[in-house]
Amino acid sequence: MSLWELFVFFFRISAVTFGGGIVILGMVQLEQEKRGDIDPEVFADMVSLAASMPGPIAVSISWLMGRHYKGLAGSLAAAAGAVLPPFLIILFLSPLIIKYSDVPAVMGFFRGVLAGTSAIILLVIIDNVKGALWGKWWNLVPYLLVISTIGVFHVHPFAAMAGVLALQYARERAAAR
Repeated sequence: MSLWELFVFFFRISAVTFGGGIVILGMVQLEQEKRGDIDPEVFADMVSLAASMPGPIAVSISWLMGRHYKGLAGSLAAAAGAVLPPFLIILFLSPLIIKYSDVPAVMGFFRGVLAGTSAIILLVIIDNVKGALWGKWWNLVPYLLVISTIGVFHVHPFAAMAGVLALQYARERAAAR
């Protein structure tokens, strides 16, 4: 993808998607499956990394995909495409939405948006869990370790994630030898 294509790819998805980053992630995943130019395991790794990074997941996935295609310039173009539509929508439409929020047609529209975004979020969750379970079952081990370390031993979440990442790194280094 060129820089312009990256920008337009994320701008188009971000401009027509309600519901935040998880819904945008679902739409990106659907579009990426149509394109088929990123290996599904590589894309799953991008999704996992984007979900674990601080900040909006839509910006994280756009940054990672942009980096995959065109390095730093691709990251900047893709992230700009993901951020610009919500910024413009909030800038120009929020006064109108606040003014007409009690109109039944506007209320109905947002109820429909809520139903649609709930369905997309559910599909993304099911698809990602299915991918983790049907792929390699040991992909679940890091998640279970983090959850159990936090829940059982009351370790701070950042410390738990850092510990599990260190274990994974050590395991990969040992396997590479």
